[in-house]
Amino acid sequence: MKPLHSNSLLLAWRVAEAEAKRLNAPEIEPIHLLIGLAKVVDLDLPPLLSKNLADRDEILEEFLREVRRLRTVFRTAQVDPAALRRALRGKPMHQRFSVPEAETLHRSADARKTFADADHFAQLADSPVYPVHLLYAVLLHEDDGIKAACANLSIDRKRFQEVASREVIWRDEKTPHGNKPKTRWN
Repeated sequence: MKPLHSNSLLLAWRVAEAEAKRLNAPEIEPIHLLIGLAKVVDLDLPPLLSKNLADRDEILEEFLREVRRLRTVFRTAQVDPAALRRALRGKPMHQRFSVPEAETLHRSADARKTFADADHFAQLADSPVYPVHLLYAVLLHEDDGIKAACANLSIDRKRFQEVASREVIWRDEKTPHGNKPKTRWN
């Protein structure tokens, strides 16, 4: 069974799409996904949701919890999300033509593969796909723009990957995803 995409992941995806449009990219690439993930940690989340939304509280709680997980990864890996965004935006992004604002951008083959990896990580945890799963998948993806931005900012990519991995593997066991019984060791 394919895991569901969480509301917080959909938010990060929309931010990545907006970033790709801003950079006049023909498709959403993994680099745009990383920009979106680095941007969502700085958003003021409550105003993004309509006060008339029926399940607003649950969605807002998820947004806050999952964005906190992303912030934890960035902070622990000693990565400044704003500086990373700026460095990533400065890289050439296949600017072949301008995409009209109303048009929905589709993911590139690399971005679809990155999402498939995130889906796989979520399946291992028997959870919906959260932004931290996507972050880990993006960090594992071999992208020259991401590598160059990390090198320019002296970001230890290996450490960044390890911190994201721990958040995906260890924290997923503690995060409530439903009525899955916990394994107990005797």
